[in-house]
Amino acid sequence: MAQQIAESLERLQLDQIDCLAIHGINTIEHLSWATDSQGCMAAVKAAQAAGQIRHVGFSTHGALEVIEGAIATHQFEFVNLHYYLFFQRHRRAVDLARAQDMGVFIISPGDKGGQLYHPPETLRTLCKPFEPLHLSYRWLLQDPAITTLSVGPANPAELIYPLQVADQTGVLTSAEQVAIDRLATHANTTLGNSQCHQCYACLPCPEGINIPEILRLRNLAVAYDMQSFGEYRYGMFERAGHWFPGRRGDRCTDCGDCLPRCPSQLPIPDLLRETHDRLKGPERRRLWG
Repeated sequence: MAQQIAESLERLQLDQIDCLAIHGINTIEHLSWATDSQGCMAAVKAAQAAGQIRHVGFSTHGALEVIEGAIATHQFEFVNLHYYLFFQRHRRAVDLARAQDMGVFIISPGDKGGQLYHPPETLRTLCKPFEPLHLSYRWLLQDPAITTLSVGPANPAELIYPLQVADQTGVLTSAEQVAIDRLATHANTTLGNSQCHQCYACLPCPEGINIPEILRLRNLAVAYDMQSFGEYRYGMFERAGHWFPGRRGDRCTDCGDCLPRCPSQLPIPDLLRETHDRLKGPERRRLWG
């Protein structure tokens, strides 16, 4: 770590960087490695003492419990995580970070938050008179716990929405709130008693299936026609390692272990198979070994 910090500063032609993030604390083992006082963090602290680094944070694609564990170490000043209008699982981590006055960076709300640069027409209609990307950015920006939205434009046009709302951090307007409420109402109506409410009580699955995430993708595909986004994310199961953990829905063996734990009494095995058929898409190459 000490060598890599030195080499990075040399390549950047800088004596000091403002923020260094430990990238990809996705598992408990990663957390142990990153915060080991005799290992990685020792080199980081030495670089801080030498004035080479001002602030240290971390990024994560991990489970809520891992993120909370990292924040609880009090070794980080900011966190970069997934938290979106269509994925609110990490709210507790956001609140915990705010309580420690940490910076909260949101990973790619335009893409990971729903591929909102290219939204389906159903979603666009439900969000009118706003675009889905507008509502997504505004929902995050109005939250005092959120510090920064990371934006990765593929072309200049994809900077238009971020720049239009970048300074709009006030509370949601009544029109914006109406549109967001309309999304929730439509999901409740469309999904009915097949809606997964993301309580995560179904885990752990004996087969290692990421049941809540699979059913979240189903929610979005059925309610808002976010088929392309569902295929994009579902296609990462079993191909992206700890960056997107869990096995596909067709791995279900009908053991029934999850059924009594679901407060909504969902027919989870049936929904897993249905979602697999809906979102499996074409075969893709493995991203990571």
